[in-house]
Amino acid sequence: MDRKDKYYTKAKKDNYRSRASYKLLEIQRKFNIIYPDDSVLEFGSSPGGWTQVVQQFTDKPVISVDISRMDPIENVLFIQGDINDPELTSKIRDAMVSAGINYINTVISDAMVKTSGNYDRDHYGSYLLCENVMKRSISLLSTGGNAVLKQFQGDSTNQFVNFWKQYFNFYKVTKPNASRQHSREVYIVFKGKI
Repeated sequence: MDRKDKYYTKAKKDNYRSRASYKLLEIQRKFNIIYPDDSVLEFGSSPGGWTQVVQQFTDKPVISVDISRMDPIENVLFIQGDINDPELTSKIRDAMVSAGINYINTVISDAMVKTSGNYDRDHYGSYLLCENVMKRSISLLSTGGNAVLKQFQGDSTNQFVNFWKQYFNFYKVTKPNASRQHSREVYIVFKGKI
């Protein structure tokens, strides 16, 4: 049985919407990025596997954003929108107001660009997506806040980490066991916004 079968089957059995749930569960276990009173902002949420995991660790409403539609999940404010939409930040702020959230404690992103098969193009698209997530959310993130982002690893990954680590007390690049071995995806963890 290969890794895809193992985690796909496990997700069905555990009632998760995607196998990606196990990636966030492992990141949470290793790095403690979400606490019970945390407000979480999630990018790339559809179909909702990470959203389901977030709800296990916080009692607050989750704000989830994706360019694709996501089936409703209780206590989740879903925004269907593009990370490149200049209006997206104000839509997120509106959702925060309606949920009674003053600031975000943790930002997570499992978002990914449509892949072309071209290594350099896919990596650079992923890098730009992560840049957009951080630029949109850094001002919403509380002091002591955390961020986790998926990126296709490549030449610009170190540049990305080196720039954004100045805003945090801790950073780590990690690859969860649930990631497919041949995949170039890594997760960049930032903790303790200064």
